[in-house]
Amino acid sequence: MSIRKLDAGLARSKALSICIAAVLSQAQLAHAQEAAANDDTALEEVVVTGYRQSLENSTSAKRDAVGFLDAIFAEDIGKFPDTNIAESFNRIPGITISRETSGEGLNIAIRGLGTNFTKVLLNGAPVAVASTGRTDAQSTNREVDLDLFPTELFSQLTVSKTPTAAMLEGGAAGTVNMRSARPFDKEGGRIAYSLQGVDNSNADSMGSRGSIVASNTWGSFGALIGVAGVHNKVKTTGFETIGWTNPNLTAGQCSGTCNTTGGGNFTIPATVPTLAGNGLTPGATIDQAFLLANNPGLTIQQIDNAIIPRLGRPAVIEGDRDRYNAVASFEFRPTDDFHAYLDTMYGKKENDLERIDMNLVGRNGAMIPLNMQVDRANCAQGCVVTSATFANAQAFLEYRPFIEDTEFYGANPGFSWQLTDKLSLNWQGDYTHSEFHRESPTFLVSTPANSGMTVQYTNNGGIPNIVSSLDLNNPANFGWTGGRVNMQDEERETETKGTRASLTWGDSKFSVSVGGAYDDVERRIRAFDNSQAWQNAACGNNPNVFVQAPNTQPACQGLASPGAAPAGYPTYPGLGTGASVGFPALVYQGSLIPQSALANYLRPGPGFITANWDAFARDSQYAAFHNASPEAGSSNTGANGGLIREQSTGFFTELNGDFDINDQRLRYNVGVRYVTTDQTVGGRVSISDPRNTLAGGALIADGSRYPNVVNFVETERTYENWLPSASVAFNATENVVIRAAASRSMTRANPNDMLPGLGFSTPSADVGTVGNPDLKPFLSDNLDIGFELYTGKEGYVGATAFRKGINGFTVLGSRTVPFTDLAIYGVTFDSLTRDQQNAINSRGGPNAATVVLNQQVNADGRLTVNGLEFNWVQPLDFLLAGIGLEGLGFTANYTIVDQKGEGQVPAVAVGVAPETYNATIYYENHGISARLSTTFSEGSQASGLNQNGIAAAALYNDDYEQWDFSSSFDLATMFGLSDAIPQITVDVINLFDEEQRQYFQFPNATFTQYEPGRTVIVGLRGKF
Repeated sequence: MSIRKLDAGLARSKALSICIAAVLSQAQLAHAQEAAANDDTALEEVVVTGYRQSLENSTSAKRDAVGFLDAIFAEDIGKFPDTNIAESFNRIPGITISRETSGEGLNIAIRGLGTNFTKVLLNGAPVAVASTGRTDAQSTNREVDLDLFPTELFSQLTVSKTPTAAMLEGGAAGTVNMRSARPFDKEGGRIAYSLQGVDNSNADSMGSRGSIVASNTWGSFGALIGVAGVHNKVKTTGFETIGWTNPNLTAGQCSGTCNTTGGGNFTIPATVPTLAGNGLTPGATIDQAFLLANNPGLTIQQIDNAIIPRLGRPAVIEGDRDRYNAVASFEFRPTDDFHAYLDTMYGKKENDLERIDMNLVGRNGAMIPLNMQVDRANCAQGCVVTSATFANAQAFLEYRPFIEDTEFYGANPGFSWQLTDKLSLNWQGDYTHSEFHRESPTFLVSTPANSGMTVQYTNNGGIPNIVSSLDLNNPANFGWTGGRVNMQDEERETETKGTRASLTWGDSKFSVSVGGAYDDVERRIRAFDNSQAWQNAACGNNPNVFVQAPNTQPACQGLASPGAAPAGYPTYPGLGTGASVGFPALVYQGSLIPQSALANYLRPGPGFITANWDAFARDSQYAAFHNASPEAGSSNTGANGGLIREQSTGFFTELNGDFDINDQRLRYNVGVRYVTTDQTVGGRVSISDPRNTLAGGALIADGSRYPNVVNFVETERTYENWLPSASVAFNATENVVIRAAASRSMTRANPNDMLPGLGFSTPSADVGTVGNPDLKPFLSDNLDIGFELYTGKEGYVGATAFRKGINGFTVLGSRTVPFTDLAIYGVTFDSLTRDQQNAINSRGGPNAATVVLNQQVNADGRLTVNGLEFNWVQPLDFLLAGIGLEGLGFTANYTIVDQKGEGQVPAVAVGVAPETYNATIYYENHGISARLSTTFSEGSQASGLNQNGIAAAALYNDDYEQWDFSSSFDLATMFGLSDAIPQITVDVINLFDEEQRQYFQFPNATFTQYEPGRTVIVGLRGKF
């Protein structure tokens, strides 16, 4: 064990001891006060409330289920065990979550499959949220970002790991249902409230959160109204790379077979630049002999295949994350046979963040490696640079405001009606609507090329240490050449609507159900981009006309040269004809932000410069250009614009039974679901305008060329699926339940993978994604068997074995093609942005550069997932009641998953931890409630292969373990005060300041590492 890990373990042990000792000492004090006030020394039965009542309800729900089900219940109205819904799900065996860079739980995955294989329901109906997921993610799949939903307004969360015929299809891994609070959850009138302060160890100031829920019942009618709000101050520091790459050596720099691993995303210059320094001779040829001489001990294979960060950069993400929610629920129960309800919910999420990073230019750069060292002798499959001096280096600042707004609202009416003693009718309708808008411009300035900048680079396996000879915190060292601005907005809209009904005949011993459902789910993404026009004005000498690509665009150099076109700038000889008929004569007006004034818009920052964004936006006329942004094909998240609409019609029949075999109870559920899906996929398809090409093949004059012709193309298809299921639960004894289930489930393909057209995921135009509208759904054949021993109250011990066999799994088909092959998608050199053109030129120009094209395809073969789950919930009253520690107990679960691919299917489904565990020590008695919890996920593969053009490269998650502490102190119970006195709450999230880390291909190649910090939440909670 390393010293660092040992020290961390000792620190954790000490902190745990302090937490536990504090709680137990308070418990002893409270118990002593009660004993002093009561002469009766006989032990009294513990009254189970709060968290223990929540556990007991969960245990009862699991015991009563026929299939494999886990549930979490609110402790009381407005009081859930966790502050985040995803964190609550994470306590369930077989569940893993993805986290935002701020550390907050976001999406959930079940039993060895990714987050897109989980069907999320809100009050039993489909829900879709228009958002992009984690930072730098597209989230155009079927995930639901759970940070939009506050725990204070929910009463029950349920995870069904095995389907029944009556369940909505779509969750090959499982189905999650979030049930919001209703008035008849607890009859009578009550108001619950909470108010808390939130302090993150990284943030500069405190945030806050609060809620109030009011509920009442008047005979047969009930109403509940609740609101909740969160204002979070966040600051995440970290390191990012946007991938790793190796040099693209020329024939003169590498004899024989070179670049065998792929990649090759930066170029070592052919000759030494004039200001390279480091004792190098300007103009000297950089060939294989030069590289070997200046990197002693290395072979040309090691130099050729060793990887460095494409953009090694320290990063800071800072700002506000706010959320506002409201629910209104109404119930009508005129008789015991009829129950009607209406659940409504509104949510709004606002992120106002700034993101700054200082990038060492690897991608498309021209650094010269000197005295380089690598981590292995044989680099045939790649290796990692551990140290080097890089001459002729460059760095750039990338400043990006992130302004995001998400809005959601929905309604779910429904009723259940017992028509006769044996005949019942259930009906439900739903409608949800969600909109998302992201405004995320980029302001990028660079150190000059051939500036003499040298970097000392060291990588010991964590965050690389990058030391520049140039002061990167001095605005005077940065300029426009090599810089750019981007203006990219993204709008998303989702809508769901549907209805479901079922008719059941029978009783608790035997029943037959038939039913049907219709659901219509639509997702639409639109991108808007006015980058080129804004850049031309800000730093491109500000021409008085803007003609779209494929017309030539001015360089971003910050020139202040009014009048005629400066040397090297477009003169637009065709202006006034073709696409530019009616345009005025060309006049350059000088850059709005000239190079001479650029330093005024920069200032020293967190170890490197940052931007004075408000002044820059004002003087570069950002608002005017932003408001005039035209629609574009893809956004800065890499998501393609387009729509997916899926109209599904399903019918089911199922049998439910409950009878005894030799005095042992046997319950079963058997059924089949048929579903047909009508799918419409639409997207923008761009082709070159034929009017730009003359009869002989030459282009018409620059300034008169027409932009690409854009058509919105829709394809339609229909497919159907039969989904059988069977579950059985056998009570071997009064307290032992044995379960088994067999089923088929399905998940529809990733929407973004189906959108037509070509999109680039980076400004380098080196990796493109092509949609495939013919992708088939995933089908999973599932087997489960489990055993549970119920020990009393909330206690039980359980074990489950499961197997999933998935057909239709998609794989990333990648091929490297000449750039010129992209013309069929409407992509030519002239249609690219100036920055993309520069990137293509750095790779040899449009006739030599290559592009990696990715496309998802259904693979022949099968992915098999085998797993084991173990669960133990144990109150310890039987051991500790005699010493005054009634109310102490623990929960623990452990899941192990093994995956195997056959045929073309990859060996693993990405994002799935091979091992996970959760454990909680809880105490609840004498007015004190305290929990210390840990969750652990073993490192796992997080992406497919062929990352950044390196065939064997994938992304991997590091191990992650987070400790949380939660407590409340009921002063009324502890000191015999009025019930109106509120509880004091103290919660600590990420107690030991755990970091999130991913690596690229090799464990010592950090891809990203984020430090979200520790969050302390202190406040009051009360009810009356």
